[in-house]
Amino acid sequence: MENLIFNSNEKVLFIGDSITDCGRRQDEEKLGHGYVRKITELLTAKYPNHNIDYINKGIGGDIVEGLEARWDEDVISEKPDWLSIKIGINNAARQTESNEEYLPKWESSYRQILTRSRQELELRGIFMFEIFYIAEDVQEPRSLAISEYNEIIHRLAKEFNTHLVQTSQSFKQAVNNRPNALWTTRDGVHPNATGHTLMALEFLKQTGW
Repeated sequence: MENLIFNSNEKVLFIGDSITDCGRRQDEEKLGHGYVRKITELLTAKYPNHNIDYINKGIGGDIVEGLEARWDEDVISEKPDWLSIKIGINNAARQTESNEEYLPKWESSYRQILTRSRQELELRGIFMFEIFYIAEDVQEPRSLAISEYNEIIHRLAKEFNTHLVQTSQSFKQAVNNRPNALWTTRDGVHPNATGHTLMALEFLKQTGW
């Protein structure tokens, strides 16, 4: 019995920053070489009878305010059936204001794109990724407000009844289970091939794959 939540002839749109982008413009299928491609390959391999349209709208370096600015062109006009959002690490890395000053603004921007998506699209569902930073992969790790951002992501996921992809928790568990392994390209932010596979599998847990 099939439990997959995606149906044939549906469109799944992924949007985010460089972790989502992963060279999609240079890729013939415009999917990139990261977790988005791995998700599509694993879904196609297991469910070859499902003809699903996958769209990658990741842009390297993007922040939630950037998503808000391009939401009409890159999301609303595409009319996806399913929407996946992975955003926030660049906001955390570039943040200059205090958490008390900036995080309410960040939450407001994120809430705006979620509100528009619910109101203007006939979505079957939304996926929201936690952000993550793997300090163990970095020689001189930075102090970033990862838990504070994820607290907001969890709150919005509950408010908008979305699927929550708990990548931060999964990476923490992976590091504990295999402490000498690398999961990123030594910067704590950009996953290596294994890290992208972990992200894909965490996403697929939410799909009935």
